[in-house]
Amino acid sequence: CPRCLWLEYWHNIKFPVNLSLQLHLSRLQEKAYDGVEASVFSPEIQSGIVSRYKDKFTSAPIRIDGEATRWKIYGEIDLLVDHGDNTFTIIDGKVSMKQDKDAVIDSYWTQLEAYVYSFENPLEGIGRQIRGVGLLQWRIDNSMLLEGDIRGFSVEHRYIPVERRAQEFQAFLETFINILEGNFPPPGEDCENCKFL
Repeated sequence: CPRCLWLEYWHNIKFPVNLSLQLHLSRLQEKAYDGVEASVFSPEIQSGIVSRYKDKFTSAPIRIDGEATRWKIYGEIDLLVDHGDNTFTIIDGKVSMKQDKDAVIDSYWTQLEAYVYSFENPLEGIGRQIRGVGLLQWRIDNSMLLEGDIRGFSVEHRYIPVERRAQEFQAFLETFINILEGNFPPPGEDCENCKFL
């Protein structure tokens, strides 16, 4: 929602969400794949070593129509595959109950493109060439009796390779920045927060 975005950036007004369980599962997810060969992780990824990569990063200023803006991308990624030839694959872990692969991609492709932009255009140092991007989805699918009174959950694990959408991301950035630089936006038509307010 443009209004919610504007309020968050300029007035730090955020609508709380409870992601404590997802955060815990995401940390377990990252730990489970730290240091493994990419083929163990998924046969769809070319050979390389997966590592838990939690370094913070900052991109060079975002450029619109060739001109640098005051806006940069800050963040951290979950997993990085080093292919050993100075190319890398970025993997973002998600705990999501969505079954439709395309719906998962639609929710997160901009996040992946932001990571690629930052790695290829860092504020400092030399950019890294990104060979591919993808999502690691954990979907809780069952409960299990392990031993005694101890129970657990099983998850469906799937790797979802994501096609690059660099031009579409550039258009997204322009829209995003225009919202932030513009006047107070009208409420979003389908935004539950705006309806509540």
